[in-house]
Amino acid sequence: MLTTIRTKTKSFLVKVLAGLLMLSFGAWGIGDMVGLVGAPSTILFEVGDEKVEVAEVEDEVRREIRRLQPLFGNQFGIEQARALGVVDSIIQRRINDASLHLAAMKLGVAVSDDLVRNTIRNDANFQGLGGFDRNRFQQLLNENLLTESGYIAQLRQQIGRYQLIDSFSTKAAPKSMVASMYRLQQEKRIAETIEIKDSAQKNIPDPDAVILAAFHKKNAVRFTAPEYRALTVLRLTAKDLAAEITLSDEDVKKAYEARIDEFSVKETRQIQQIVVDDENVARQAKKAIDDGGKFLTVAKDVAKLDEATIDLGQLNRLGLPFPELVEAAFNLKEGEVSQPVKSPLGWHLFRASGIVKGGIKTLDEVKETLGKTVAHEKAVDSLFDLANKLEDALGGGSTLEEAAAQLNVKVEKISALDSAGKDKSGKVLESLPGGDFLKLAFSTNEGGDSALTETGEDGYFVLRVDGVTAPALKPMAAIKDEVVAAWKADKRAEKSKDVATSVVGRVNGGAGFDVISEDMRISFKTSPAFTRQPQKNDTGLPQALITKVFSSKPGQAVMARIDGGYAVARLKKIVAADPAKDAQGVKSLSGQIETAIEFDILGQLAGAYRKRFGVTLNQKSIDSLFIGSGRSSRRAPGR
Repeated sequence: MLTTIRTKTKSFLVKVLAGLLMLSFGAWGIGDMVGLVGAPSTILFEVGDEKVEVAEVEDEVRREIRRLQPLFGNQFGIEQARALGVVDSIIQRRINDASLHLAAMKLGVAVSDDLVRNTIRNDANFQGLGGFDRNRFQQLLNENLLTESGYIAQLRQQIGRYQLIDSFSTKAAPKSMVASMYRLQQEKRIAETIEIKDSAQKNIPDPDAVILAAFHKKNAVRFTAPEYRALTVLRLTAKDLAAEITLSDEDVKKAYEARIDEFSVKETRQIQQIVVDDENVARQAKKAIDDGGKFLTVAKDVAKLDEATIDLGQLNRLGLPFPELVEAAFNLKEGEVSQPVKSPLGWHLFRASGIVKGGIKTLDEVKETLGKTVAHEKAVDSLFDLANKLEDALGGGSTLEEAAAQLNVKVEKISALDSAGKDKSGKVLESLPGGDFLKLAFSTNEGGDSALTETGEDGYFVLRVDGVTAPALKPMAAIKDEVVAAWKADKRAEKSKDVATSVVGRVNGGAGFDVISEDMRISFKTSPAFTRQPQKNDTGLPQALITKVFSSKPGQAVMARIDGGYAVARLKKIVAADPAKDAQGVKSLSGQIETAIEFDILGQLAGAYRKRFGVTLNQKSIDSLFIGSGRSSRRAPGR
């Protein structure tokens, strides 16, 4: 993965924002090179004499959780991150980074202040209208839990690591390897296919009682009811509390006045800009436009600017850095071009288009929505106190029913629930609490209460397991029709397989698909050309059958199970791949092979340095990472 690392992580912040770029290397185990300590400490691990603090890794995990939340939802937190291996991956990557940093230091790799400074100033993430923007730099650091000094220190280490890594990089993959891989990957095949459907297999007789009983017993797993649990649930939700909150008109008015900025729509306009160093050039450009020249053409011809530099996009008044520029750009009429205006960045000409007027929504326009929002917020605020009262009641020995009566909330009864959230009829129960409800329902002992648990930012629940119904084989008398249908379905599938096997034998014996198709009154198809693992499989063939086709010879037939039947395919033609006719494809594959080779080298390099310097993990610190994290800081105390 070195190519990716080199091209996408020249800036440390790009790496931070993109997430994990170098996860733990799976090419080796760490048991033979890692020592363990058990004493409590702020040190998470040591590589040689380099120590990494718990707080550093916690911040990095938080950044990664924030990056993943748009993909997995706002409920994605530390427990989910642990389950996906995110925490372990970050620890292993940090160990690898520390090992490579130590190696770079011992090899005398030095990173000058000028190199660090220039790397920051040239980072695209920190660029504003006129180049490096310190405010943007500080904003991005703050958003990603980084201090300026900490960022600079990590950037310096990263530059040193990548100077070391680059010396081991592969400049080009072997041409013979690339050509061979290209021919293998891009070779295509065309096949003739016939489908034998299970539904076409008729005249399946009903089984007698003995056969049916044996089938029922043999396939017990198919006919076994899952474990069911009967539950009592007490839940506290902001939605329910909000429904009981009554707001006066004065309350809503005060909220409106306090949030007037939320209801203010700022004026925006599409801004084009010509910026030059010389006032005379700016005035020449303005005259050329006044004489009928197009803004874009003049910008290119007179100011020597490209289109990407000219178009600033749809901006509001905060989008321009200096008051004089804001005044010049936002006093223009639609399509009008400003006079030259000076700023610390040079001389500017602005053209405005796509003007969207600003304004303020009235109280009447937002009253209903605002009332619901305020009620919800008040409910969330009171939810914490209510949860604490529930904790106190349960901690004092009250049952769920008694605690519910004290708090004037309801308890819910669920007569039967399986681990998939379904009732005995197989219907999914839609109104279950969120969070780890099903997990807790099936890990709590019969007769016991669960811990009070959050369902997100606006709810809690606690449950009691009232009864457990163990998995049991459904009696034949209750599901006879279901067992008969399953037995017949299996027989139809067996018959389809026999027919498909017969077709394969006839084709491999010399019979043509046209003859077989006519005999069986089944049409056959000729597939489009396909590769071994088509990215867009428009053949209608399962991957299992495609794989078999690539293992067969021209004229040979193979078969595989498909949805609802079997498919037989006869290899009709092999379409060889020619690397000489696809320069772009060869180039792309070469880059992939180069990356794979470099990743292997990097894995071996990091593994060797880990062994050389030694790694000591503080297991207690690792186990205690994020204890109580990933949940609201306002949650009620655990029981």
